Amino acid sequence: MAALRYFFSLLMVPISFIVAGVLIAAYLAGQISPNESMLVTFTGLALPVILIANFLLLIYWIIRKKWWFIVPALAILLNIGNILSVFQLTISSKEIPQNKKSIRIASYNVGKFRSWQKFSTQHAITGFARNDNVNIICFQEYMENSKMNANTLSKLLNFPYHAIQYLEGSTALGMGIFSKYPIVRSGTIPFRSKTNDAMWTDIQVGEQTIRIISCHMQTTNFSRKQKELDNPVIQNADFEQAEAVMQDITQELTKNFKIRATQAEMVRQVIDTTKIPVIVCGDFNDTPASYTYHHIKGELKDSFKERGNGYAYTFRGIHHLLRIDFIFYSSQFECVDYHSPELEWSDHNPVISEFYLK
Repeated sequence: MAALRYFFSLLMVPISFIVAGVLIAAYLAGQISPNESMLVTFTGLALPVILIANFLLLIYWIIRKKWWFIVPALAILLNIGNILSVFQLTISSKEIPQNKKSIRIASYNVGKFRSWQKFSTQHAITGFARNDNVNIICFQEYMENSKMNANTLSKLLNFPYHAIQYLEGSTALGMGIFSKYPIVRSGTIPFRSKTNDAMWTDIQVGEQTIRIISCHMQTTNFSRKQKELDNPVIQNADFEQAEAVMQDITQELTKNFKIRATQAEMVRQVIDTTKIPVIVCGDFNDTPASYTYHHIKGELKDSFKERGNGYAYTFRGIHHLLRIDFIFYSSQFECVDYHSPELEWSDHNPVISEFYLK
């Protein structure tokens, strides 16, 4: 028995190095484009599981009172930024100074204004926006119909100004930004996609013009792929059939990672050429460990990391594991609030942040 314990202890040393190495690769996923290394990209996707494995190894070596605890500890410390991207503890509070205007912005993938229960949600969502005192709202998967166009929605929101960008080939589906403050100009960021888009608007807040960039990045199809894996036919299939399904899923994920990387670079170009205060928001369909997140964020601040509290997720599927909707902002703003309420009207939760110009 003593020999078996000794062998197990020896085996845990290389396992610790391997698991720590994978966690370091996951850290690099935010820095390396999927076009350069898909292996690193996929380790970033598995970051939560790899983190848990390293925490368990850390506890194991501490209990054993062995200095090997340094190996998982260093890998975890390297990823502290990723940990703080999903868990925060904000104790102090901030308020808008009396001489400053509130910029309370919501970003919401509304799923074409159709809930999971298949009823229209425009009235519920606009009621929520009014009650939350939002004065700018960015809709991804915005959808119009014969009963509810942009003008009707503006009246429901009591937001006099709006800008709409439709997807290529569509006259009803796209992205909308609605505002209580005047919209000076707007434009599109040309993804050349029939399913995803991005736009910007310049909005006059007092004497200052600010730019809002709203993005809906290439969809990963997490939910659809999960349904494929949960299909009893697949679960009971032979090895070759299951392998074919996994290869198909991997190929689609690979393609979408690369598309999002290209889209992120396009959004970054607009950010880099913007000379006024900027807020970037939207459904990125990627986690805080991803290249998409880090490349768009750059030197901008993440409102959750500045004013969030507790564990954060914004996608309601996949067991509430994913934060894929974000609000970033430039240094000219001060963030005083962040929250992302659990609502039933979409497969995403809205993300709300409040700012003022310094």
